[in-house]
Amino acid sequence: MEFLERAEYYFLPEKYHRKHDICEFLIGQIESFITEDTYKGLKVYVYEVNANDVETHDEHVFDFLLRTNRTKEHDEIITRQIIYGLIIDICYFVQESLLASMKKRLTVTFALIRKPFVFDLIILLRLYLTEDFIQQFNTIEKFDTTKLEKDDLIELINFSAKILITTAIQPNDVYNFIFNLSESDSLINITNRALHPSTTRNKQNLTGLQNINFIFSTEKEIEKQWDYLYNRLPLLLTYMLEVIEFMVNDTLKIDDDFYFKRLKYRAEFLSNKMNNK
Repeated sequence: MEFLERAEYYFLPEKYHRKHDICEFLIGQIESFITEDTYKGLKVYVYEVNANDVETHDEHVFDFLLRTNRTKEHDEIITRQIIYGLIIDICYFVQESLLASMKKRLTVTFALIRKPFVFDLIILLRLYLTEDFIQQFNTIEKFDTTKLEKDDLIELINFSAKILITTAIQPNDVYNFIFNLSESDSLINITNRALHPSTTRNKQNLTGLQNINFIFSTEKEIEKQWDYLYNRLPLLLTYMLEVIEFMVNDTLKIDDDFYFKRLKYRAEFLSNKMNNK
């Protein structure tokens, strides 16, 4: 099987090309959930209704479903809309962050990479792995979809391991790599530095004397930032992809044969990349 190669990497050193390609492939796999007809059920909903239940043609579908006591269908549509919207958001931010990386704009890369992992991922986990998310989403006006206590977040990440196919991904790594404020190189700390000129609240994340975060990065520091990005991002994108893939397949009842063909294609691509260093 042939795989398309990127023709232009801008300023990205050659030693990072292989892992950059892997990152682009993985986010492309996530993007396919919103571009391929197989997954159109995330944005197109078909339900049979009794014509006698339709009172006006301008009634919002959500109001109609609630009025006719079709709460299950109402919540199912909302769930699909949230999944679909989050996938779009994740793709926008990650794809633009990868482009910024190639253009050697690492502060932009890390600023953009924050939202998909620090915020969108929490919503995905809560949406599918907790029982009360939709109820709170529907009824609590000031409901914060991303606010979660540390222990609850760790519990969700631990539980998510049950739906992964890549057994090498450890829940502790996911939490430490993204959310652990005690780790100076966690994504939440590094992206804080990318977004804020000065960081002073967390001793693991201090800007330091005569410094402005990311502004004075030397060539050596930029290379360290690339090292960090391409050592961590393939694993984090794999985790994100497998979580979303499980949610989408379960929601839309995707055919197993189609899913296995997709996994085979992914394995072939990754093997091809890993064996051509």
